[in-house]
Amino acid sequence: MSQFGTSTRPFMSAIFRYGLAVLSVAAALFIRELLRTYFEPTPNSFFFCAIALSSWLGGFGPGLVASLLSVALIDYHFAAPYTVKMSAEDLPRVIVFLVTAASISWLSASQERARKSLQQAHDELEIKVQERTAELRGINKELRAEITERKSAEAALLSSEAQLKEAQAVAHLGSYEVDVLTGQTRWSDEVFRILGLDPANGSLSRRDFIEHVIHPEDREYATQRYNEVIHDGKLYDLECRVVRPDGSVRFVQSMGEAIKSQDGIIVRLVGALLDITERKHSEDKLARLNRTLQTLYQCNQALIHATEEYELLQAVCRILVQVGGLRMAWVGYRELDAAKTIRPVAQAGYDQGYVESVKATWANTERGQGPTGTAIRTGKPSWTKNIRTDSSIAPWREEALKRGYSSNVSLPLVSDGVPFGALTLYAEEPDAFNERGVEQFTELANNLAYGVIALRTREERRQAAGALREAQAELAHVTRVTTLGEMTASIAHEINQPLAAVVNNASACLRWLAAPNLEEARQSAELIIGDAHRAGEIIRRIRALAKKSPPRKDCLNINETILEVIALARSEIERNRVSLQTRLSSDVPLILGDRIQLQQVILNLIINAVEAMGGTSDGPRELVVSSKKNDLQDLLVAVRDSGPGLDPNSLDHLFTAFFTTKPKGMGMGLAISRSIIEAHGGRLWATQNNGQGATFQFALPIGKKEAPSIV
Repeated sequence: MSQFGTSTRPFMSAIFRYGLAVLSVAAALFIRELLRTYFEPTPNSFFFCAIALSSWLGGFGPGLVASLLSVALIDYHFAAPYTVKMSAEDLPRVIVFLVTAASISWLSASQERARKSLQQAHDELEIKVQERTAELRGINKELRAEITERKSAEAALLSSEAQLKEAQAVAHLGSYEVDVLTGQTRWSDEVFRILGLDPANGSLSRRDFIEHVIHPEDREYATQRYNEVIHDGKLYDLECRVVRPDGSVRFVQSMGEAIKSQDGIIVRLVGALLDITERKHSEDKLARLNRTLQTLYQCNQALIHATEEYELLQAVCRILVQVGGLRMAWVGYRELDAAKTIRPVAQAGYDQGYVESVKATWANTERGQGPTGTAIRTGKPSWTKNIRTDSSIAPWREEALKRGYSSNVSLPLVSDGVPFGALTLYAEEPDAFNERGVEQFTELANNLAYGVIALRTREERRQAAGALREAQAELAHVTRVTTLGEMTASIAHEINQPLAAVVNNASACLRWLAAPNLEEARQSAELIIGDAHRAGEIIRRIRALAKKSPPRKDCLNINETILEVIALARSEIERNRVSLQTRLSSDVPLILGDRIQLQQVILNLIINAVEAMGGTSDGPRELVVSSKKNDLQDLLVAVRDSGPGLDPNSLDHLFTAFFTTKPKGMGMGLAISRSIIEAHGGRLWATQNNGQGATFQFALPIGKKEAPSIV
């Protein structure tokens, strides 16, 4: 509001109040004069009404003015009618009137002030009541909103708790809280359901949880982990087994965190309990599958690299136990005897005499109803899901349970549709072999049977090849002996006659000398000399015949000849476990020569080298046969061994007839070999190796000279 408005309002109010007083008195006068016409005398009470009205409406000041005006009018008009001065008689009455009017004015003003104060108080109270009411309405509105929000929060909380319980039930996840100081615990309903307990049937203390719920084998570890959390404040993460009241075992994971007070003291442990049984079963199935696949892979690798039947069977049993995690595995072959017994041939794992004590049979008798006998008899897999309860394995149940066997399976080993044995597996847990597992192990058994048959076939071929090589070597030996025998018989036949004549004449000479008859003795001596010359002539004729006889001419490839000789000597090489290498040059051309004689030379050198190494027990046995051209463009064939080597004192006598270093040698092989090589215009010699062994080699001219055969 402006200053003008503020200043003029009291002024206008004063004029109104005092004007009201004047008008009130004038009205009273008018009414009195009006009534005076009809009534005599006319009372002055109307002035009291004017005074009261002025005081009531204008306050004490206007009331006092109204009183003075009333007194003046009364005195002027009424006290002494139409006189100017008041008489002494009228003075008391005027004073009384004035006092009364003042009292009325004061009283009316006081009442008006009281009324206004009351009105103002009432208005102020009303305003305050309205303000308080509005405030209370706002508070009430806020309170209602808060109540609504709280109800919504409570509903949301209840919904959240319901959802949490539902989520915990779906996820098999419960929550818990442990008061470390008092030992009191709080478990959610889902924890009780996980443990197979009813939440309404009481509480579960931590001690009861440790001593009666956790699996006995896991209690010590669980207690240790709990103590670590309580003392060190570490995060709590534990996987263990729990035993339900019905005896079933579940896997749980407990995860918790230690809560500390303001003083740093651990007062609570809060966490969650998760049922991981299904996850564990899935992990176990996956691990079992991986283990099975790894087992099958390694068994197949053993099948590929096996060289001997027993080695293969033993390797497969060992892999099934070590990689496949089985308790025991063994292989048995059926016997065609009267009792139809099953002979154990390979075994691995925890046995302690069980296989021998089984005394398995594939006969259709009581002891033949077990998995192994049934598999061989029927040619189909047979297994026991639970050894403790299956009646078919009753004869062996006690011994099997002693060794920790809970289930087993037997798989037939079949060849051409006929079982010849069985692979039997034992596991520690019941029902360890399901349909899928039996199919996989059946495939393994089929592969194993195929591998056994393949090894047997390979062994039969090896034995046949060995027999063939022995026969070829024997034939070569017979050829050598026959050739030497023919030559020896021929020489003996020619020389025996003159030698017999020498003996006869010498005997006659001795008789004539004893006679004595010198003439006859002289004639006998002359005959001896003649027979000796005759024997010498025979030797000269044989040697001359050898020099003059035309050689056998063959179109000879030396490399092919060496390979043929090695084939003849193969059995002797393998029997002495000699490692053979051939280093045959491809630029050696065809030569003209005697194939049989060259074969005899090469065979003799190879056999001598093999026999030399056969007498050594230490060090490698290596034989190297090579062919090449030497610097003179001659054919060079060398036989190198790693035997004991040559005695330096015997080098000069190696090729001398009847000289030998072998206990049963004749001393003719090297001598004849040198004669054959020299007859072809070549040379044969021996050298000591720098390391172990010796080297025998010969050189032949290629297309330079044709030599006669010596036989």
